[in-house]
Amino acid sequence: MTTAELVVNYLRALQEQGAERLPVDESARGILREWMLAARRGVRPRPISAAPTAAVPLPTLPATPVNPAPTQNNDATNIAQYLRAAYGEERPAAEEQPREDDNIPFFRPPGSNSDEVWEHFDRMLPTWRPLRELGTLRSTYVPPMGNRSADIMFVGDAPTYPDETERRPFAGAAGEKLDGMLKAMGLTREQVYITHLVKFRPSMPRQTTNNRAPSEKELLYSASIVELESRLVQPKVIVALGVIAARGLLRMGDLPLAAYQQQRGQFCGVPVIVTHHPSYLLRTNDITERRKLWEEMLHVMEMCGLPISDKQRGYFLKK
Repeated sequence: MTTAELVVNYLRALQEQGAERLPVDESARGILREWMLAARRGVRPRPISAAPTAAVPLPTLPATPVNPAPTQNNDATNIAQYLRAAYGEERPAAEEQPREDDNIPFFRPPGSNSDEVWEHFDRMLPTWRPLRELGTLRSTYVPPMGNRSADIMFVGDAPTYPDETERRPFAGAAGEKLDGMLKAMGLTREQVYITHLVKFRPSMPRQTTNNRAPSEKELLYSASIVELESRLVQPKVIVALGVIAARGLLRMGDLPLAAYQQQRGQFCGVPVIVTHHPSYLLRTNDITERRKLWEEMLHVMEMCGLPISDKQRGYFLKK
């Protein structure tokens, strides 16, 4: 087991006992960030047979639930010391060259509670410098919409021309199809959370109404934004709409949609269901394909404990 896995297991145990926040200092935050970037690249640190230092053991898990009390600060200090002591054993080999994505910025709006973080999220993101300085995105911010405590979080890849024009995700004809899916599930946009991996429409030379998929760099620069949204909303399930959204969330490579649908994954600990982008429904009238998509939505409803009628179960079945 790696040091990273030991720390993650400990933090999960604290979370199960009721801890919601555990601050760490800036140096420890940097180590955690490097581990995350290594995981995205598929680089696994060397396993260790024991704690890297006897002088700084991993803090002992308290027997009683953790409250927002000074003990949390003590635990945070111990974890920070542990990370710094462990870091020397699990750093990448010296011959490994720095990568461009080692410098990916993190979007971290301040706030002592979720309401404050959301307030700064709304204020900071439209003009967040790292995205603006990429020079590959248009300037109109397309904000997420819906219930910020929703059980279901829908994620697309990037805004299109209709989205940019109306400044809301999934506008236009594709949006009408998404609204139809939600209506069939007995839901509205106000009951779910809808967002894009990239919140600005990717630009192109002489661009008018034409669109393009976001680049890998645009996805990486936006990753911390979507991670933050997931942790704030805390949905029961995330629905990835289309293969680009699936690749951006699950990071399993340049696989086709069918492969992502067969390999169930998680994003920030939340199960991800991969399905077609709503625009797919504009291109097919195949009842069999529509039924497959609907079965995925039935699975989403079951995961959230939503009632399912016989009529809903019978959609797109041959009479």
